[in-house]
Amino acid sequence: MPPVLHVLTPNGQHKCAGEYTPVAGEAANGQPIWRQSAGPFWLYSGIKGMWIIGGNEAKGQNFQCSHGNIFCRVLHSGVTPDKVSGTWSRLEGDSFIEDEDIQITTTIAKPFSLRIVSPNGQQKCAGEYQLVVGEMANGLPLWRQKGGKCWLYSGSNAMWIVGSTDAKEQNFNCTRGVLCTKIPHGGLMPDRVNCVWLRLSGETFHEDSSITVSIKPAPLYLQSPNGQQRCAGEFVPVADKMANGQPLWEHIGGKCWLYSGVNGMWIVGGADAKTKDFLCTRGVIYCKTAHGGLMPDKLVSGWLRLEGEKFREDAAISISTKPSTLYVMTPNGQHRVAGEYRLVPGEIVHGQSVWKQRKGNYRIFSSRGGSWQIAGAEGKDSDFQHAEIALRCDASHHGAMPNKAAGTWSRLEGETFEEDPDVRVTTVLNKPAKLHVKSPNGQQRCAGEYVLVAGTTANGQPLWRQMGGKYWLYSGTNGMWIFGSSGAKEKNFDCSRGVIYSNTPHGGIMP
Repeated sequence: MPPVLHVLTPNGQHKCAGEYTPVAGEAANGQPIWRQSAGPFWLYSGIKGMWIIGGNEAKGQNFQCSHGNIFCRVLHSGVTPDKVSGTWSRLEGDSFIEDEDIQITTTIAKPFSLRIVSPNGQQKCAGEYQLVVGEMANGLPLWRQKGGKCWLYSGSNAMWIVGSTDAKEQNFNCTRGVLCTKIPHGGLMPDRVNCVWLRLSGETFHEDSSITVSIKPAPLYLQSPNGQQRCAGEFVPVADKMANGQPLWEHIGGKCWLYSGVNGMWIVGGADAKTKDFLCTRGVIYCKTAHGGLMPDKLVSGWLRLEGEKFREDAAISISTKPSTLYVMTPNGQHRVAGEYRLVPGEIVHGQSVWKQRKGNYRIFSSRGGSWQIAGAEGKDSDFQHAEIALRCDASHHGAMPNKAAGTWSRLEGETFEEDPDVRVTTVLNKPAKLHVKSPNGQQRCAGEYVLVAGTTANGQPLWRQMGGKYWLYSGTNGMWIFGSSGAKEKNFDCSRGVIYSNTPHGGIMP
């Protein structure tokens, strides 16, 4: 018997929608009964062997009837409501009509993160809302504004409402709020309700077609190896703004944006596009195909970049929801885990992507329980079930990438895990372009200026070369920073040769 059933009825009989749970120890006509979690309805088997959703009238007759507002004409023959075949019908006026949109299911897709945009008023309600795990409001999920005081909940009138602390104080058993759907949701999630939203202005509500509630877009990662590299890297969604009706992303460096131009194409533009509020087509990278509502990561070809005064097609440009490169820093222990990790194409563990250490045997992967972990390759052949975990983030990732995982990472210390707030997983490694080295008491020949060797790494870490000299500053195979000469260079730095080295492994921290 399903422990919970969800009823969706978007076209009518909205009050019947929501969560239903079994009534322990009770049955109707030899079948289980489910009761609406926050309402006066029951899902029961009628005397004719059909599943019915009925109210107090059916309850008053101890369900020895066929009274209800929604039913399935097909005899269930003992099959539970979520698996019964046939179309459900709902009461419309004095008669029943078939409604193919009515669904009864054991699971419901609850977005972990939603984004509200309200440009014309009640802007304090705009931004990101996160699912409150384990809590419900009138039998439906509840979201709380990140960094704010607002809540997105299902009101007692079966409409989605954005309210504040006064609604919270009433345990959401109310209809208080400043934004709401125009019609009852019928069990559909806030991003799926097909109606205009209403906004409180003064003392009355007005329709506002500019209000949008959508699943928060994922961060995007752009690669452009052949040019316009300043645009490469991570783009994060702008929480409270859209551009030409589409999501807007800002580069973490703050100098460029990924937006939908007035021509319906995805464009990477700079400050000049922002100055025009993105009502333009300005940029240095764009996709020549109009997106038609597809997100940038779904367009796998047709990207062009500005080179000189002309745009050239560049097949190497790509945009993905998964970072191609991650950097792990762990300065306090498990130093061998630190370094650069590359996305492994096509490798999936527990439904998520895998990243492999560039100069090592460690991998970043998702546990079966939905949290990010880092372990050695010895468990690879068994989905890492028997691998010794070196680092883990106990917070569930909910599909967020390792660099976006909530919560503190822990590292294995002896036989137990210790929380370590200094452990970081990031897409950006701040590599100094120049380093100045002093060694007054000896090995003075190593002193001087060192410059970053662009595009080259040693054991997964950056590499610097002495200006006008013969020395290199590199990460050795022992995880320490080392000043070495031609002997190390000849071994392609796959060694620990040198004349100066750090006293402890660096754990991914720069020299």
